[in-house]
Amino acid sequence: MIILSYWKEWYNISIKNWIFLEAGEAKTTIDSHHAQITHAIKRYVKLGYDITSGENIEDAIKDLAGTHVAHIQPNHSQDRKSTLGTIQGITNWAEWVWPNDTDEAGYIYGRVLPGFSLWNKFSPSKIQKIAKEQIFVKPNPIITQHTKPNKSWITSSIKKQDDDDSEIKENEESSAEIVVPTNSPTDTISKSKSHESFYKRWALKENQKIRTPVKRMVPEVKELLECMFHTGTANPRQKMSAQEMRNELLRRGYEGEISLDDIPKESTIANWITTFSRKWKQSMALRNMEEIEHT
Repeated sequence: MIILSYWKEWYNISIKNWIFLEAGEAKTTIDSHHAQITHAIKRYVKLGYDITSGENIEDAIKDLAGTHVAHIQPNHSQDRKSTLGTIQGITNWAEWVWPNDTDEAGYIYGRVLPGFSLWNKFSPSKIQKIAKEQIFVKPNPIITQHTKPNKSWITSSIKKQDDDDSEIKENEESSAEIVVPTNSPTDTISKSKSHESFYKRWALKENQKIRTPVKRMVPEVKELLECMFHTGTANPRQKMSAQEMRNELLRRGYEGEISLDDIPKESTIANWITTFSRKWKQSMALRNMEEIEHT
């Protein structure tokens, strides 16, 4: 998404809107076209021809309707050592907008569904932080002139009419409104019953709150902490704090006795000391009461 914002400067192409489609009709059509190309190449080989150059590929799929063939060799001479950051939450958002012709040129907007939910705004400074000071250079790949297909690719359009279409159309004509979300690019969407049903019965994935699983202490770490605790109880001079206990665990981890990934944080050890100390005092009190009763 960050690289697409440079298309205006590189190719004079102003991208207004970008929508990721679900695995539906559009993806099925593309996969079907790829299957036709694969089938044409396999048929070409079965007829006794060899695929040794790009000209052979052109000859194999020349009869496919609406298929252009060109050789593109990208330049990989750029520095690949620097890593590019990722926009947080990018996998949850399906619609993107680059307001190049407004006062907020350089910003990037993203949201979950086209026409719904609020926009997430990324300023140029935030984009630069995500890019990690990486310099984007216009690519200069080697491109050959694409071929012209012998036939045009014509797809049939299916018109589906539901029972509620007439009612929705009447509602849109009578009470059509323009919904322009605040702090967002111009977005014209008419209100209809389908929109109202969406807001009432559905929830957006970005608003879902998923609790991160709590990492439990492994038995080996618990045994070591209990041993250090009891050592301090028997000899107050050897009593250890949470930080000292963690340092001891780190030492044992570097020696290979336990895994470093299993060592808890200092705050976790401090909470464990408080809980274990309370339980230890309760168990000792119950033991003393039992001894008194049996005497």
